Amino acid sequence: MLICTMQLHGQTVREWMGLPPVPVEFPAFGDMKNVENKTFSQADLLTLSTFNIENLTPAVGEQELQYHSLTWETATVNDNIVISQNKSTVPAIGLYAVYAENTQWMSGKLQFSFYGNAEVYVDGVKKITYTSHKGTEAVNQECALQWVPGKHSIIVKSLQTQESDKLFSAQFIADPNFKDAPVDFTLSPKRGKNILDVLNGPRIGGIQVSPSGKYLIMTEGEIIKGKSSSMTNVYRIADKEIVYTFYGNNVSNLTWIPGEDKLSYLIKEGTGNSLYTYDIEQQKLERLFRDDQTISSFSWSPDRSYLIYYKNENYTPKEWELRKLDGIEDRQAYYRNRYFLCKYDLATGIHTRLTWGNQTTSIMDISHDGNQILISTGRPDYNEYPYRKQSVYLLNARTNQLDTLWKDRLVDIQCVFSPDDSKLLIAGAADAFGQIGVKIAKGQIVNGYDTQLYIYDLNSKEVTPITKDFNPAVSNYIWHTDGNIYIVAGDTDYVYLFRYGKDGKITRIECPGDLVQKISLAQNGNTGIYTASDESYPTRVYTLDLTTLNAQEWADPQGEQYKNIEFGQVKDWDYNYKKGTTIDGRYYLPANFDPKKKYPMIVYYYGGTTPVERTFGGRWPFNLYAANGYVVYVMQPSGATGFGQEFSARHQNNWGKITADEIIACTKAFLKAHPFVDAQRVGCMGASYGGFTTMYLQTRTDIFACAISHAGISSISSYWGEGYWGYSYSTNASAHAFPWNRKDIYVDQSPLFNADKVKTPMLLLHGTADVNVPTGESIQFYTALKLLGKDVELVLIKNADHAVVDYNQRIIWGNTIMAYFAKYLKGEPAWWENMYKDKNL
Repeated sequence: MLICTMQLHGQTVREWMGLPPVPVEFPAFGDMKNVENKTFSQADLLTLSTFNIENLTPAVGEQELQYHSLTWETATVNDNIVISQNKSTVPAIGLYAVYAENTQWMSGKLQFSFYGNAEVYVDGVKKITYTSHKGTEAVNQECALQWVPGKHSIIVKSLQTQESDKLFSAQFIADPNFKDAPVDFTLSPKRGKNILDVLNGPRIGGIQVSPSGKYLIMTEGEIIKGKSSSMTNVYRIADKEIVYTFYGNNVSNLTWIPGEDKLSYLIKEGTGNSLYTYDIEQQKLERLFRDDQTISSFSWSPDRSYLIYYKNENYTPKEWELRKLDGIEDRQAYYRNRYFLCKYDLATGIHTRLTWGNQTTSIMDISHDGNQILISTGRPDYNEYPYRKQSVYLLNARTNQLDTLWKDRLVDIQCVFSPDDSKLLIAGAADAFGQIGVKIAKGQIVNGYDTQLYIYDLNSKEVTPITKDFNPAVSNYIWHTDGNIYIVAGDTDYVYLFRYGKDGKITRIECPGDLVQKISLAQNGNTGIYTASDESYPTRVYTLDLTTLNAQEWADPQGEQYKNIEFGQVKDWDYNYKKGTTIDGRYYLPANFDPKKKYPMIVYYYGGTTPVERTFGGRWPFNLYAANGYVVYVMQPSGATGFGQEFSARHQNNWGKITADEIIACTKAFLKAHPFVDAQRVGCMGASYGGFTTMYLQTRTDIFACAISHAGISSISSYWGEGYWGYSYSTNASAHAFPWNRKDIYVDQSPLFNADKVKTPMLLLHGTADVNVPTGESIQFYTALKLLGKDVELVLIKNADHAVVDYNQRIIWGNTIMAYFAKYLKGEPAWWENMYKDKNL
């Protein structure tokens, strides 16, 4: 219901909704003076009778969770004055609510005429406390407001007495600069997605199906105003009944004992950790050891005879003034840590060391009979490209005898045992075993981030590539006891479930979800559990029958949170760039989209090794941008995984050569095909490699009205040399290319060396503690553009690394992006100017 749409300097709020008034009595001893010599007053009835107002979501006909018997109703309003419904002689507290919706940042004030004592809350924050009312005449009170775009709740808490049945009236008065800005007052809670939706709410952590498939361990958290809490519940899957609960973080390493529906976990006791098991069926608790000083996390052997855990040896000096680096990686805080494997024998209680030396030992898997442990070591080797060597071994768990499978491999792999322990399932790059798994064009170099799968026969030593002709990029895999391999893989900008069957064929499992996240399969059953989100819906939990491959929704943790949030359509739009190259894309529309209108547009891309997936939340919530009135076009330029090896290999030695032209052409084609986008109001944005892409694009085109780069690379050589992973990442982005032999890449493709060509206003964002792409990458580009007289802004995020993760910083950072786009794409500079007032320095 729309209540007020007047675009005037002052707008009267004409309708409200309210909860039935709640009687409140004076407390016992209320006429006795307290230590401050005060008696309990009628005003105290208002201020000391409290509600959790910030948690309310008023809606006519709906009950609030906190008030199981109270339902929001349309309030009685006469001549714009809210009328009391309290018929009792006893004072009562009433809550009244309305929503205000604005499409741009604005300031103004709410002005109330009170006929009694009241408090006013805007977006859950108390703005007015009025407790000095006398008589029956109205008294005016007001509060100043600064509203970001979106929908805002206004709740009045009113003390109702017999002195007057009139309670209050209200109007909104915009500041002069915003007198023509529309503000709609409504009783509907329906709204678009905002930054608080992204950052707060329920979350699903880990999931583990019990060996029989009967039970599920699920960690469930919730974030409220940036503060997180969690509990881990054990469910009976069939009826969703909770059979056991662990609150908070008092236990660790919670897992199922292999082959049994028994829980095991560590809990702090004394000065160490104790290991407990709990039999679900028998409801029997048992302690296997107590106050152990060495085990902080562990893995069970499949035969349940021993535990494997790590011992850390840290060789980093605690204090130093000068220190010689022992290798490129020695700048990294954890580089001098070494981790070695130890075993705890459950029969004897003895701890033994399994590995030694100067290289960290990593465990990959344990054979099903418990006899063999797959381990690996790795070390830098600057004498041979790609500068790292890995060795993989079979360690006999009984004798510690070592069998070398591969020594000094140049391409890292990960391995797990087949159900009968005769084979290994191996994940690695397409060239992990020479050319046997490679499917690229002549002259191309493999993109190592495009993960492939292989089967290795331990007896014959034969390697069989199983995903060579499979375009999706593998991210997870399980070789199940039913003989099938279940694969999670990125298929273009989706992440789906697949199954590699005994017939050697890979088929997609047709189950719900655009983006599969976590998966767990019963060791000895046919039940699976997975989590997945959709492009316009948060994470849900699903069951999967491994026999029929039927999936059913099992839990919807954020359903309540999102029930009033509306989303626009998301549509695919792929562009045939040239023969053999189709650039996949999709676009998001505002929920109230009108094809007859003209909209500003944000173009988003990565341009690096991975596609921009259909994530629902995350750091780049496209639904949120659409809710702010933008069309959002997301594209997948050449070089991304999920489209086949040839497509992903285009990333090598590219650095914008191919992708910039693709982005420009796709954007122009999109504008031509979609007349509802205003071609003069198109901005672009990207982060990390996408930040580089943003910088580089502005040296090649002026089609964008503004551009935002977060943690972008401006000089490829300085990133290559200074970023913690610069040179190692470059083996997949700049293979065999160096500053001394490829000026065409390190200089010609670097935005810094082309800064004079930039014509587009730019916002550079960067964390001051970024060790991936150092902060200097944005600083030097800012310096260049400033000296060239360009329109550029640099905003630094204090102590932030490559991503902004602090709750409050995320809000400010997100608003910074929206404010900058509002300035240049909507012609609304007020938000930006309010956040970043120019200093006369």
